[in-house]
Amino acid sequence: MSEPFDSVYPDFLRAGLEKLNQLDGQRELPSLFAALEHFRRDLHEQESAKGILTVSQSYVGGLNLFAKTGFWTVNPGDHHFELTLASNESDGAILQNIVDGLIKAGRFAYALRQGTPVFFPLGSETNPDRGVLHSLAISSQVIGMFCGVLRPEIAPAQEAAFSLLSTLLGVSADALATLRRTRQLTRQVETLESLLPLCAWCKKVRNDSGYWYQIEKYITTHSNTRITHGICPDCQDKFLKPS
Repeated sequence: MSEPFDSVYPDFLRAGLEKLNQLDGQRELPSLFAALEHFRRDLHEQESAKGILTVSQSYVGGLNLFAKTGFWTVNPGDHHFELTLASNESDGAILQNIVDGLIKAGRFAYALRQGTPVFFPLGSETNPDRGVLHSLAISSQVIGMFCGVLRPEIAPAQEAAFSLLSTLLGVSADALATLRRTRQLTRQVETLESLLPLCAWCKKVRNDSGYWYQIEKYITTHSNTRITHGICPDCQDKFLKPS
């Protein structure tokens, strides 16, 4: 299920696209640009990949193109694509089945190399449907994949809507990549902060202020650990062995 997200700006997209078909459609361009600017702002307020994709799904819904939508992201560990967010749980199962078939047919890999919507047929000859794959990528880095099942009816200003889809997904990919870089840098900083400066000769520990302490004092000061003393077998043989 989607994380909660509420904004009027996806509706601005829908209203603006509907009015683009009218004679005074040019007047709606400022509202479309305003919606895109708020989209970027909404994305960068999110602190998780699911949060980013929840915002993206809401704005993509404003294009009025799709009956079902799903987002896949690349797992950095094994580089597999995992379904991260779908319009709902039942849609997720349907879309995953569709994507599995597209992977076997080679269309998924083809779509990854494109920066535009890739259409594919669905359903039967008597009841044909169409779907869309669109990569989530920045430069040569693939972040994930979007898959949507198109509505039977033609959306208002459909050509403009598909151009906006590419824009929305490109900004989403950039936000996801930024989130990953931020988390990676945070992990690196935490690793550096966890390093303990230890004298190689006397084994004293340096604190953040530059003062050196016996390791026992440092441990008891910075944790709930209590130190007890004993003697290891090597020292016992070296220092306590009868001469």
